[in-house]
Amino acid sequence: MSNIPNNIKLVIDSYFVLLDSKLPNILDAYYIYGSISLGAFTEGFSDIDFIAILQRKLTNIEIVELTEVHKEIQKRFPKMILDGIYVMQSDFESLRNQNSCLEFREGKFQGYTQFNRNSIDAFQLKKYGIAIKGRATEELNYTVNWDELLNGMHNNLNTYWKDWKNKCEKFPSIHYAGLFFSLSSIEWGVLGVSRPYYTFLEKDITSKVEAGEYALRTVPPRWHKIINESMRLRKGITQSYYTSRNERRNDALLYMDFILQESNKLFSDANIK
Repeated sequence: MSNIPNNIKLVIDSYFVLLDSKLPNILDAYYIYGSISLGAFTEGFSDIDFIAILQRKLTNIEIVELTEVHKEIQKRFPKMILDGIYVMQSDFESLRNQNSCLEFREGKFQGYTQFNRNSIDAFQLKKYGIAIKGRATEELNYTVNWDELLNGMHNNLNTYWKDWKNKCEKFPSIHYAGLFFSLSSIEWGVLGVSRPYYTFLEKDITSKVEAGEYALRTVPPRWHKIINESMRLRKGITQSYYTSRNERRNDALLYMDFILQESNKLFSDANIK
C-alpha cells in the first residue's frame, strides 16, 4: 500500500479492522482500482473503487453484517466512499455472466450484479489494480477480449451518453437545469465522453482529468475552452473560463456531440480494418 495516499489507507485500514471483527476470514483477496490506481484520486470527487474475492458464499445474515460494515465506514468517512463488489473466485474467473456479485455503493447494499471480464473495469483492475490482500492483479486468471470491450463501450456511448445529452437538451428537465447551473454536470458530460474517446484511440484507460488533457492535445482548439472549464473542479480553479452560462452549456452539448461522432468514426474504422 506504499503508493496509496495516507487518507485512503486510513479508510481501508478501518474497513479491515471492522470487517475482521464482524466477519473474520471471509476474504481471499481485496483489490483497489479506479482513480486511486491511476494516481488521480481527488477527495470529495473520487470514490474508492474495489473488488473483493470471497472465500465462500455469504449467508443472508452475513450480508446484513457486511452491510453494517459499509454503513459504519460511510458514517466515519462521509467524503471517502467505498464502491465495489464481492464475488466468489469461481465466478470472478469464469466466462459465465451471472448475477453473483454483491454490489455496494455509498455505504448501501445495492443487490446482485455481474462481473464482466470484458469490461473496462476488468481491464483496469488487471493492468492497474493494487492488491491490498491476495495475489498480484497481473496474476489473476482471466484475459480481456478487447474487441468485446470496445463493443460494450461503443454501445454505452450510443445509449447512456447519447440519452444523457438528449435529456440535457430538453426543457424543462433536471438535466437541462443541471447543465446550465452545475459545474459538476459540465464535468460529468465533457470528461465522461472524453474517456472512451481516449480509449478508442489509445487502447488504454485513463482518468477524467488525463482524458481532458489528452483531448486538449488531440481535438481542435474550438473545444479547448469547454475542456478546461470541465477540469476546474478537479484542479481547484475557481475562476470560470466563461462569462455566459448559456454559452458554456451550448459548448458542452456541442462538444459531446462532436466526441460522440468522432468516437463512432473511430469504432467504425477499426471494424472495417
